[in-house]
Amino acid sequence: MECLDASRLFDVFAGGPLRDDLVEAHLDGCETCRALVAAYARVTDDSEGDVSPYGETSPSDLPPGPALASAARPAAGDVIAGRYRLDRIIGEGGMGVVWAASTLDGGRLVALKMLKVDTPELTRRARREALVASLIGHPSIVEVKEVLWIGGAPPILVMDLLSGESLDRLLAREKKLGVAAAIKVLLPLVAAVRAAHARSVLHRDLKPQNVFLARETEASEPVVLLLDFGLAKLVGHDVEVLTRTGAIVGTPHYMAPEQLYGEGDIDSRADVWAIGALAYECLTGRRPLEGTSYAQLVRSAGRDALRPTAELAPEAPRVLTELIDRMLAHDRAGRPDLGDVHEILDELARAR
Repeated sequence: MECLDASRLFDVFAGGPLRDDLVEAHLDGCETCRALVAAYARVTDDSEGDVSPYGETSPSDLPPGPALASAARPAAGDVIAGRYRLDRIIGEGGMGVVWAASTLDGGRLVALKMLKVDTPELTRRARREALVASLIGHPSIVEVKEVLWIGGAPPILVMDLLSGESLDRLLAREKKLGVAAAIKVLLPLVAAVRAAHARSVLHRDLKPQNVFLARETEASEPVVLLLDFGLAKLVGHDVEVLTRTGAIVGTPHYMAPEQLYGEGDIDSRADVWAIGALAYECLTGRRPLEGTSYAQLVRSAGRDALRPTAELAPEAPRVLTELIDRMLAHDRAGRPDLGDVHEILDELARAR
């Protein structure tokens, strides 16, 4: 038997305990695959363990890496890991910053995602983002090309540098999209999330900020890419924090009701709800849940019914507005399977 690849690794974990005699026999004799399985098990666990997804060695055990040019906040011109020169900041939030950088050996452009705050939780999220996205291997999911460990600092993620804009920026400018444009965004997004679900990975943080419309040129058609799997296993914890503080961390407007309520058995139907919320906003210019505090959002999610999509987007085909309304069903048992969603969207795209 050959060593485990990403697909087989997911199959091993999706099936629970190892029952494949060939796999068990191979693991008995292959130290590399045993280390891979152990690392994957730990990085997908929400425990406080501190293990790198790229082996058994934790960051604190690694030899010191090249220091930044400045001990203070990184600046343009700094060289990271002896290979990447920081050019400019292309995105920044409260917890992290993304730099455009170029390789020293050939000037290839990359994006470096760095944490501004060093906490065990954020470090685990960065590891999870790197491992999960690479293992799914879907063309509409942004892959982390490399993870840099510099001394005991948080990991730095290396990704392709993308040109374009996020869906939230597009919606901020256009307010809403036409039916054809919305379907062009939703189809590859649904395909990417289906690929993740097929590998037993739930995204659980689907929102316009995590959908990127990449363009090679200003005139070219956008390529829809799904970003950030860092919360794939942390939603339950994040909701507990929100419930305690009453504050909004991130954008819980796109969380399914069961996520907002802090239920512990979140499944793939939460991602279905979130895609429905994205579709609702694309067509209507409004989010299905409204509120400026966590408590208001919980009350909004508890209402008997959301305002029907067709009422706010009468130009949209009935089959599409009804589909979105079903995706946003308060009772998750009433939400459609993503396979059905994909089929309906594909039929609508071919008919236009």
